Amino acid sequence: MALFLFSLAGYAGGYVYDRWSTESLTREERAAETEIDQEKEPFTSSVTYDTSVPHNFKIVLDRPLTPEEGETLQATPVEEVWDFLRPLGGRLIRYPASMNPASPDGWTWHGTSIPPDATVFTMDLLSTRTSQLSIVGMTPVNISCAESTAATVVEFSPQGEASYPGVVVDLREEDPTPYISDEGPDQGLPYFGHRRIDLGGGLEPGGLRVEALVHGQSCEWEIRARYRDARDNTDEVVLRDGDRPFFAEALPDRPQQYWVWGHGFGDSEGNPFLPCHEMPDEAGCAHLLGNTS
Repeated sequence: MALFLFSLAGYAGGYVYDRWSTESLTREERAAETEIDQEKEPFTSSVTYDTSVPHNFKIVLDRPLTPEEGETLQATPVEEVWDFLRPLGGRLIRYPASMNPASPDGWTWHGTSIPPDATVFTMDLLSTRTSQLSIVGMTPVNISCAESTAATVVEFSPQGEASYPGVVVDLREEDPTPYISDEGPDQGLPYFGHRRIDLGGGLEPGGLRVEALVHGQSCEWEIRARYRDARDNTDEVVLRDGDRPFFAEALPDRPQQYWVWGHGFGDSEGNPFLPCHEMPDEAGCAHLLGNTS
């Protein structure tokens, strides 16, 4: 009987020790995995510029159109203009989305006499960490602006662009801030004052539509993103377009050629694009050319 009790005690002691050692090893493994997880990049980003043709647009080229190209442009339907100019080196510039915030504190570009020039891209954000983290702030940084290199503008006049979910950043501001561009009560309010982007922990990648506004000068810029991890630590990551800064292009101040399509415009032969560089005193041209200075 004593031998049985001694054996039982030994078995129990061994069981407790094995369980303790297993739990200790598990804790050590988890701690090591957590450390390895924390050593991974918090998140990465990839950028895709929106080159889909909106209802209203501006296209710029770094050279004047030849007389033959000008004639072709005037004979080209509006919906085919991008297909014609893109192979010639054309670059698409958008009109800004509508911003009519319900909140009296909401930001909007409306109220300015000239709509700014907009560049739109989608930023996909991915974290491979097993623990979750949250992006809680984004600030445009390292903004560098210069005169546009474009020589030609082809413009399809605005009728108003719809708003889209995402953010709008006015690079003309002294301290640019991402504002909510979604329709609704939050439109025009600081994005990260009301929202955050959760990543990692098995969550789907996050995506953010960014509309950057400029006027008079084209700008390169970066984004400093602040995040909070599962340990409640905060840190920052500078986001770029791969190895390049983001880029937002503006119309040139005084283009060599300015072709305009719009309601009430057109020449006596019915061509939809008016060469304002050849007829600056035309009512519509005088107004537009005056706005470029």
